[in-house]
Amino acid sequence: STEDLMKAVLKSQDDYASYGITTMQEGMVVPLLADLLAYMAHAKMMKIDYIAYVDIREREKIFAKLQGCINKYNNHLKIGGFKTFLDGSPQARTAYMRTDYQGEEGYRAYPVMSGEELEGLIEIALKENMQILAHCNGDAAVAQYLEQYKKAKENLNTDNDIRPVIVHAQLMGLDQLPEVKKLGMIPSFFVAHVYHWGNIHVQNFGLERASQISPAKAALDLGIKFTFHQDAPVIEPNMLETIWIACNRKMKDNTVLGEDQRIPVLAAIEAVTKNAAYQYFEEDIKGTIKENKLADLVILDKNPLKVDVDDIRNIKVVETFKEGNS
Repeated sequence: STEDLMKAVLKSQDDYASYGITTMQEGMVVPLLADLLAYMAHAKMMKIDYIAYVDIREREKIFAKLQGCINKYNNHLKIGGFKTFLDGSPQARTAYMRTDYQGEEGYRAYPVMSGEELEGLIEIALKENMQILAHCNGDAAVAQYLEQYKKAKENLNTDNDIRPVIVHAQLMGLDQLPEVKKLGMIPSFFVAHVYHWGNIHVQNFGLERASQISPAKAALDLGIKFTFHQDAPVIEPNMLETIWIACNRKMKDNTVLGEDQRIPVLAAIEAVTKNAAYQYFEEDIKGTIKENKLADLVILDKNPLKVDVDDIRNIKVVETFKEGNS
């Protein structure tokens, strides 16, 4: 019923707000979901911002249903761009890699599509001046994305900046980071993998390679803007836990995975505030506390810049404000 839908939508927003979140992201809109989103916007069910990325192959069907939301908010709903997939997951050994998986000589998984097909999709995004997000876990998938994005820009002779996002970027190679910066791409690291699945990465790739998953410090040193996410409902959208993981890089057995990729607390906070706003083309209204920006604020029971770095995960969200409203 409509009443049950309203209750579910409000509860989910309350759950996100309980973690201090005022802007949510939908990572893949298909036509059936578009109908629901259109109804939610029309019925004014949203109280925090919801940015959605549509399946690029289904864009015409979806856009027809969400015309009033494309690159602008309509009752807190906005279509932010396109989404596609280039590989699978490192846990399932389906992330497309440049080197073999441990224990399977010659096996590196496979790409989802050809380079030519990907180039065509990227050209659509560039022509329509829409942001594109690509799910890339393995370094071979990242290489494909980098190469085809560069080719697409050259073919179209365009310099428009659509801020393409590398979603997950788990096993992006350190040698790939300079090209990421040159092309203006934004890695959105699922850095919480270090804690939740670090041991599986060690099994699949060996300790040396696994220690460099989500290379946030290397990206930071190059001046690359990066963000963090949790891929909810894979795990809870717990930003404080994610910040704790990025700063400590501890696995569940309390051992450190990739000490050299730990980052300062302020950099981790900026990844989920200032940089996140930039990723959404919203740096003029969100991400930092400044006059004329939205009053999207969170009150914490302790200052993450002053507590011991290992205690950050224990900080509680006291209250969340969206545009000044609790």
